[in-house]
Amino acid sequence: MTSCPHAAGALFTADFVAQPYPAYAALREDGGAHRVTLPGGVEAWLLTRYEDCRQAFLDNDSYSKDMAGTWTAFQEQRVPITGDVVIGMGDHMLVSDPPRHTRLRALVSKGFTPRRIEALAPSIEATANSLLDGLIGRQSEGIGRADLTTEFAALLPMEVVRQLLDVPAEDGERLRRAVEAVMSNDEDSRDAAMAAFQEVHDTLRTLVARKRTESGDDLTSALVSARDEDDRLSEDELVSMLALLLSAGHETTVNLLGSTVLALLRHPGQLALLQREPERWADAVEEALRWDGPIQNAIWRFTRKPVTVGGVTIPAGEAVALSVAAADRDPERFSDGETFDITRGERSHLAFGHGIHHCLGAPLARLEARIAVPLVFARLRELALDGEPSYRPSTVSRALSSLPVTFRNVG
Repeated sequence: MTSCPHAAGALFTADFVAQPYPAYAALREDGGAHRVTLPGGVEAWLLTRYEDCRQAFLDNDSYSKDMAGTWTAFQEQRVPITGDVVIGMGDHMLVSDPPRHTRLRALVSKGFTPRRIEALAPSIEATANSLLDGLIGRQSEGIGRADLTTEFAALLPMEVVRQLLDVPAEDGERLRRAVEAVMSNDEDSRDAAMAAFQEVHDTLRTLVARKRTESGDDLTSALVSARDEDDRLSEDELVSMLALLLSAGHETTVNLLGSTVLALLRHPGQLALLQREPERWADAVEEALRWDGPIQNAIWRFTRKPVTVGGVTIPAGEAVALSVAAADRDPERFSDGETFDITRGERSHLAFGHGIHHCLGAPLARLEARIAVPLVFARLRELALDGEPSYRPSTVSRALSSLPVTFRNVG
């Protein structure tokens, strides 16, 4: 039972999906840890304060990422298999603890290098321009209309990660839809998420088999050959890791692109400042990550032992979600945290996690946003909202499902 019933009761409703921050603020002000029921009936604890979340990210003695090995309700088969639970399945570093996590991250890092990421910049720019060309080409009488989520933000990251992994072009759209199904959480999330989870893994298993005989200069080939002396990724680890990179590389960047564009459309003074001082674009991306980041609640942790947070004791064997969306507006850490301000100069947000599980793909997401969002505003001139955006139901992601816009004088 939460100690803030009214705010907890407002979680995960249609109004909450559209605007979750007032409910998060109420929970944060109440403090401690809050017992909540997630869509589908899963019970978990929610942490909403910045310092509580930051400490939990760092406390690997009290919290585990091993769902099957730690979560009592899961072990006793008392957990409904919802989309949230499916996300926690797999054989990759996101659901592993040290020393296994250390081993997996070291192996993956051998292929997922800064050089490989930076080398994608020309392709990111070319793909973004190609997608914008398509939108511009559809204008009628100097006016263009588009859904920037489905016609731009959802397409660019999948094309980038598809090229990074060397996934066949014909599989790209199918995998994009499957990833969205895994990350969504509505009444039909269980069957859809399980089927999509299996589809992603089957497709990637086929890709790995091909890369064992047709190695190339791509991340899949690099991970197939990655080794540390006699150690290398097993087949299941390799496929699960590719699924993680595909899902996280797509989902977080789609959300980041959409939320950054939307934040600037709703804050024209900030956009005008960027147009006068384009050197601030990196700061704008960081503020979008803090203010309306791509992840609401980090993938669950599970208590190894009783943990006391703000005077509330969480028993051992419980699921705990760290609400980075709430934490990154905490006024105890961010002055006037509800305000979007690109001059804030603040980069200690938790949008990509913290500690040993800090998102490995964060540099790629940042690179795509720094390249693509300025291009959107440069090429789709007089960009404006054309109605209210909508969001996809998810307890993990903060995901726009539509971002309708108009633009003029395009070129």
